[in-house]
Amino acid sequence: MVTRSLATLIQRGSSEGRPSLVWHVIGLSVAVAGLGVIFSGIVDVLDGGPDASTLLVLGLVFFFIGAGTWWETAVPSRVRIVDVFVVVTGSWLALAVVGAMPYLLTGTLDRFDDALFESISGFTTTGATVLHPIEGNSAGILMWRAISQWFGGMGVIVLVVAVLPSVGAGGMDLLSAEAPGPTGERLTPRVRQTASRLWVVYLGFTVLLVAAYVVAGMSLYDGVAHAFTTVSTGGFSPYNGSLGHFGSAAIEWICIVAMFIAGGSFTLWYRLLRGSAGPLLASLEFRTYALVVAGASTFTLLAESGTTGIDHDALRGSVFSVLTIVSTTGYGTVDFGAWSDASQILLFFLLPVGAMAGSTSGGVKLVRVLAVGSFGLRETLRQLHPRLVRPIRIGPSVLADDVANRVLGFLVLALAIFGAGAVAIAMTGVDVVTAFAASATSLGNVGPGIGEIGPTNDFTALGRVARGVTMVQMLLGRLEIYPVLLALAAVPGLRGRRS
Repeated sequence: MVTRSLATLIQRGSSEGRPSLVWHVIGLSVAVAGLGVIFSGIVDVLDGGPDASTLLVLGLVFFFIGAGTWWETAVPSRVRIVDVFVVVTGSWLALAVVGAMPYLLTGTLDRFDDALFESISGFTTTGATVLHPIEGNSAGILMWRAISQWFGGMGVIVLVVAVLPSVGAGGMDLLSAEAPGPTGERLTPRVRQTASRLWVVYLGFTVLLVAAYVVAGMSLYDGVAHAFTTVSTGGFSPYNGSLGHFGSAAIEWICIVAMFIAGGSFTLWYRLLRGSAGPLLASLEFRTYALVVAGASTFTLLAESGTTGIDHDALRGSVFSVLTIVSTTGYGTVDFGAWSDASQILLFFLLPVGAMAGSTSGGVKLVRVLAVGSFGLRETLRQLHPRLVRPIRIGPSVLADDVANRVLGFLVLALAIFGAGAVAIAMTGVDVVTAFAASATSLGNVGPGIGEIGPTNDFTALGRVARGVTMVQMLLGRLEIYPVLLALAAVPGLRGRRS
C-alpha cells in the first residue's frame, strides 16, 4: 500500500504541472540535498552539537523548496539535447549554492566565497578545503562535508534519473552528460534501471565499507564519514591528519582496496557481481589502470628507499599515495610533498589523469589516454603508408571516428583550461610549481597537490582570486567541460531554439 501510494505520488509529480525538465530536475536535486542536510542535523542532535537546529531547519527549507519546484513542474513530452546540458550544469550550480548555506549560516565559514569553495569542492569530490582547522567543527557540519561528496560521487543527476518515472529519450543523454567518462553505457534497456542499478552498487559498496572501517577500529561516525568520502573518491575527512589520524595499517589497507575499486568502472563491477568476469578481464582500460597503480607504486617505493628503506610501512605509504592521486581521492597518510623530485614529478603527471571511465574518480580518464595513444600510432603509421586504413582501437573495441574526435577535442580543451588556469593563478603571486599543481589538481578533482597546497596544507595558501579560478576548474573537471560550455552557449537562445 505504501509503495503503491509513493509510486502514485511520484507519477503525479512528474506528469502534472508546467513542463520544464530544467526546473523539474533542479527541484528534485535540491530536495535530495535538503535530505542530506537534515541527516547532518540529526547527527548533530545525537552528538549534542551546536548546529543541530540550524541544520534541521535549513534542511527542511531546502527540501520543501525543492519538492515544491518539482511538484509544480513536469518532464516535457519532448526532451531537447540543449535542455540536457542546461539541466546538468544548472543542477550542479544550484547544489553548489545550496551546499554553501550550512557552512555560512552555522558560522563555520564567515565569507560566502569560502563557503561556496567548500561546497563546490565537496560536490565535485575534489577534496580541496579552506576549513582550517577541520577538527573542532560540529559533527553535523563535518558529516555534511562527507554527504556532499557522496552525493557528488555517483552523481545527483544519476539518482534523479533513477527515481523519475520517465525522462523519455533524454534519459540516456542525462546519464551520459552526468556520469564521468566519454560514453554512457546501459546495463539494461531501460535508462531508469541502469541508473538504479548503478546506485544500488554504490550504496552496497558504501555499506560494506562502513562495516569494514568499524571492524578495523573506527567509530560508527568515522566509519560512515570516511566510507562516504572513500567510495566517492572525495577525500574529505573529519580530521586534520586525514586518514593518517588513525595510525592504523589495517584501516589504510582497507582504504587502499576501496580506492582501487572506486577508481574502477561501476558497470564492470556490476557485471562482475552478476557473475560475468569476462568484461572486466577483457578491459584494456582496467589492465592499464592496474598497471599504472602497480608501476607508479613500485617507482616511488624504489625512489624513496634511500630515505625510508623498503619495508611494510614504506610499501603501504607508496601504494596509498599513488592510489589516492590516481583515483583522485586525495586522502593523506604521508607527506609526499617531501619526497624526491623524481617521485613528485611522477605524481604531478598523474594528477590530471584519473582512473577509469564510469568510476567516481575525476581526471581525464585512462580510456581517453588510450584513445589518443591509438590515434597517435595510426597517424605515425600513415606517414609511412598514406593510404593506410586503421581504426582507432581500445583493446578489442573500435572507437567510432565521431567519438574519437570528441575525445581529442576534450583533451585539447582540457589542456587549454589547465594552462590558462595555471597562468591565472600564477598572476595572483603564487609560485609556479604551486600554480601548475593547483590547476592540475582542481581540473582533475584530486584535492591535494604539490608545493604550497601539498597534503599537509590546504587551499588557504591561495588568494581569493586564485581560489575563484580553481572553483571554475573544479566544476569544469567534474562535468567534463562539454556540458558546461554547451549550456553557456545555449542559454541566450534557449527559448524557441530547436536542437
